[in-house]
Amino acid sequence: MKKKINKYDIGLIAAIVIISVFFILYGGRDAVISNSKTAYIYSNNQLAGEYVLTDDFKDVVNIETETGYNIMHIEGGQIWIHEASCPDKICIHQGKISKNGEMIVCIPNRMIIKIVDDNDEGEIDFIAD
Repeated sequence: MKKKINKYDIGLIAAIVIISVFFILYGGRDAVISNSKTAYIYSNNQLAGEYVLTDDFKDVVNIETETGYNIMHIEGGQIWIHEASCPDKICIHQGKISKNGEMIVCIPNRMIIKIVDDNDEGEIDFIAD
């Protein structure tokens, strides 16, 4: 007994293909959007490094200046200072950062780490008069 494909079967197959293509395109766009967090490292008011923070990227960055050094770790979409030559070590105690606008500052060593997320729309929480 032979079964034939009717017009409803063709419509169902076409709908499945269209929905699959939509999910592939939409899912690919979200993957690009999620990887837009960047850590900018400034030393002596000069850009010393630029790192895209992703969950699978892992690195150790060493910044040396005439006033001292900072060793930063990047892992799991976060960045933090692991070791520094400054006397107070406040930059180490600032912890891990990963969100838009967060910063780590080491004033004695003249070093700044700033997180910038291109997808963050900067929504206003409230306006006070």
